[in-house]
Amino acid sequence: MLRLKLSFKVMFLAAVLVGCSEKEFDPNDPKKSFGIAKEPYDDEHYEEAIKKLGEFRARFPYSQFSTEAELLIADSQFKLERYQEAAAAYDTFVKLHPKHPRADYALYRIAESYWEDSPEAPSREQEYTEKAVAQWQEVIQKYPNTELANKSKDMVAKGRRRLAESIQFVARFYCKLEIWHSCAYRYTLLLDKYADQKDMSKEALDRAAFALDQVAASKEKDPSSDKNLYHRSMTADQIRQKASKFRQLLKGQA
Repeated sequence: MLRLKLSFKVMFLAAVLVGCSEKEFDPNDPKKSFGIAKEPYDDEHYEEAIKKLGEFRARFPYSQFSTEAELLIADSQFKLERYQEAAAAYDTFVKLHPKHPRADYALYRIAESYWEDSPEAPSREQEYTEKAVAQWQEVIQKYPNTELANKSKDMVAKGRRRLAESIQFVARFYCKLEIWHSCAYRYTLLLDKYADQKDMSKEALDRAAFALDQVAASKEKDPSSDKNLYHRSMTADQIRQKASKFRQLLKGQA
């Protein structure tokens, strides 16, 4: 019986302590309440931070601290590696507060969120890489004289390199399969969109020219063939002229 009473006392005290540790928002003091809501974030308890900061925003929607709470929720999602949720939260922040002093930071973080979800392997789909690059380019355009713009320039270069490598990978794949119209199209795309990737241009020019010759030969045999999918509007002579142009450019690089 004595042990049972002691057990109940311990449970009661634990409940009291937990209750005391739960700090209540002061409806008349948004600043103090925001400090309470922010504590879990400062302690790196991000799941709890999302909850408390969300409660703060619901109770103090017109407070000057509400926008800061909104940004901290997005940061918490990012810290939890929920990058799509983070990107959506940062995007909402930018749309709702386009002139906020930290709008550039939120825009940069959208790009970072996409980048974290994008695969490094060129064989993988690069949709998120494209989105990240687009967001970083927007940072550069809107906030050109900032540190984040300089960081964005570096990341755009990395992103473009990854996208170029992805196109190169696909082009090589189609060449290996001797699907010449797709091979020529991908290498031409690489030359058009990523001319800055100089070390890729020789391979692209050489293989595009060869592939185009094969497409022209196929077109002469069967002008309506689906094998000429990307070059339907061109005659065989026009395709060969394009191949010849690529070879001239290749000689100029020798």
